[in-house]
Amino acid sequence: MKISVRTFVSLVFLTLLMGGCASKIYEKPEPALIVFKTPTLRYADQGFVYRGKDRIKLQIYVSGKAAFEMTVGKRVCVGNACMGEQEFYRKYLHAEYPRGTLAAIFSKKPIFGGEGLEEEAGRFVQRIEETGRFDIIYVFDSRSAKFRDRLNRILIKITEIP
Repeated sequence: MKISVRTFVSLVFLTLLMGGCASKIYEKPEPALIVFKTPTLRYADQGFVYRGKDRIKLQIYVSGKAAFEMTVGKRVCVGNACMGEQEFYRKYLHAEYPRGTLAAIFSKKPIFGGEGLEEEAGRFVQRIEETGRFDIIYVFDSRSAKFRDRLNRILIKITEIP
């Protein structure tokens, strides 16, 4: 059986394309109770957290339908609207949050370079207060994260369901 060069190149291209699409972007999804409340976004219900090497995705379901989807990577996407991370912070959170804050919360890691990090009863707690800018209490462990900025009226809470 003879294959033309054109057919061979097409098959190689198709194989590479399909192999690239099948590559693993996220780890296994973690079911979670998710609360994401800011002055302009308000979602709270069950959903999934997908963590990958370069990005994290949240999906919140209401009545069995995806009501909110956010992807944090090189850019932050809410639904189909994508923007730079600092632009997202200006629009939805607080303009002075440092880069990586959202990804750290979703990954249950310290924020603000570990400022004020303490361990209390098996959980990590960060208290960050700057008059007129922030009043943050961030508590996290291996299964949950709760970020509250009282001054800016922001609550992000993720509790993974075992």
